[in-house]
Amino acid sequence: MVTVLFADLVGFTQRAEKMDPEDVRASLAPYLERVRMELERLGGTVEKFIGDAVMAVFGVPVAHEDDPERAVTAALRILSAIEELNSRRSDFPLAFRVGVNTGEVIVDLSARAEEGDIIVTGDVVNTAARLQQAAPVDTVVVGETTYRATRGRVEYEELEPATLKGKAEPVSAWRATALRLRPVEPTHRAPFIGREQDLALLTQTFARTLREKSVQLVTVAGEAGVGKSRLVAELRRTLSVSGDDVIWRRGRCVSYGEGVTFWALGEIVKSHAGILESDSPEEVAKKLAAAVADVVDDRDDRSWFVARLGVLVGAEGAQAADREELFTAWRRFLEAIAARTPFVLIVEDVHWADAALLAFLDHLVEWGSGVPLLVVCTARPELYGRDLDWGSGKRNASMLTLSPLTEAETAELVDTLSSQAALPGGYACGPARARRWQSALRGRVRSYAARPWVPRVARARHRRRAGSRDPGSRDGSGVDRGASGHAEPGA
Repeated sequence: MVTVLFADLVGFTQRAEKMDPEDVRASLAPYLERVRMELERLGGTVEKFIGDAVMAVFGVPVAHEDDPERAVTAALRILSAIEELNSRRSDFPLAFRVGVNTGEVIVDLSARAEEGDIIVTGDVVNTAARLQQAAPVDTVVVGETTYRATRGRVEYEELEPATLKGKAEPVSAWRATALRLRPVEPTHRAPFIGREQDLALLTQTFARTLREKSVQLVTVAGEAGVGKSRLVAELRRTLSVSGDDVIWRRGRCVSYGEGVTFWALGEIVKSHAGILESDSPEEVAKKLAAAVADVVDDRDDRSWFVARLGVLVGAEGAQAADREELFTAWRRFLEAIAARTPFVLIVEDVHWADAALLAFLDHLVEWGSGVPLLVVCTARPELYGRDLDWGSGKRNASMLTLSPLTEAETAELVDTLSSQAALPGGYACGPARARRWQSALRGRVRSYAARPWVPRVARARHRRRAGSRDPGSRDGSGVDRGASGHAEPGA
């Protein structure tokens, strides 16, 4: 699976006809340079520039499980970059549009983009180009697969199905408007199977935080797609049903970008303070000050907290300080929240965390006390390849390793999912035919999952409807990281 991005300046060709070649080059150069920078900084490969148009591929030669998100993020950043360039040169404003599409392609591994070779071919490429042509000016339009892969992280506006050249039927399309500050919580249709003991351990640990008023750390480890996020979601559901008054805050470690060392912690603080991406630094400072005032009683201390928390959220007046002082301020702020209401802190994808964030989490667990605060980190096993001592040697830290479901549990999951499945295309038939179709589906799924040539991780991925392989890493090393974990329905 790859994600293809097409971007094109609108109306530039007609304007260029009246310009000298040198002026055309001077006008295009800043645009092309900035577009390439935004694409490559997020792991995209620029396959070719054709005049004022560009085609880029995410997922080749290095694949990442979040390639669709990277592509849409790059597209939105290009949109912002064009606005910035226009503000510098108002006499020659640029307008552009982008199309993004995800799917299977044929990849030529011997192709060299720098020499103009074609890297990928297939319908996905053609559809991305057509979506770009159909997009309104100054917008990013994506296809259905890209939308489904990124809707939890990107805000979208649904468009009318687009009539594209070469397509027999109109194609569903969405306009990307902004990145979400707080990801949408996933919904799970599948039953919760085979993780009852794991859930019990989490609920018991939370009960211990309440009983002892202590900070507890649980690291939920497992391969991608094994069900880490689903387990955490079930913990939240269980505690909400129990009626416990709990504050939940969630942050995710990201595998790309600049200035992301404390990204997860910044998401948590922004979420608690109600800070939006559209807020100005002045508005961020006001919201942060209000959030601090809610939990810090001493007025003299509030400005100290705001100045040091500000570096996490981009607030006006933020002050740099040494790491020990910053860690102390951040820990005391989280403790102040927990002192008023039991607090569950979720840090996702810790295997992507920088060493500095791991150090802060260690500081929080080591020095935090006197408040009910549960820290739940989700991670893949490679975290322990980086930090063998993570969470060890602490009486208030534990690790929960998730294994694939058993054959019996997998069969139960498949039976339930297939019984809920609708016939493709809304095809109508009688109950007997529907039962035969569902039975055939169950048989095919079981047969595939049991094949000896299907790797174990692939079988687990198939059973849990996880996403694509993730051979990429934060440093672009191309080390195989296992199956993707975007969808984790039943584990």
